[in-house]
Amino acid sequence: MTTRRLWTVALAAALPVLACGGGAPSRAPGPGPSPSVKPLGDMLDDVRADTELLGRANETANEVVRNAGDCELAKPLIAEAKSHLDEAEPKLRTAAGKTSLEALRSQVAKVADLCP
Repeated sequence: MTTRRLWTVALAAALPVLACGGGAPSRAPGPGPSPSVKPLGDMLDDVRADTELLGRANETANEVVRNAGDCELAKPLIAEAKSHLDEAEPKLRTAAGKTSLEALRSQVAKVADLCP
């Protein structure tokens, strides 16, 4: 067989494969939005609710931290802050709210360790 004839046979054999996509991975459309994604308005409502809910817990935790140098003042505030944090925890709606709560809980625990 001549070189030209070889190329013709090779092209003839490859043409149907190329026409059908050549076995390349198909470009199927990607997945649509997750059904668990909330509308933006609902997400904003969750953030607002968490902000309000954490307000009182944040205030008492800040009082604990401010009074960390005086354990006599800090001790009663520690119990109050822990109570507010425990009350807020099951009502939180967002991951950011839960992260904020854990940060506040950590700060209160540090002062509690300093003031046994």
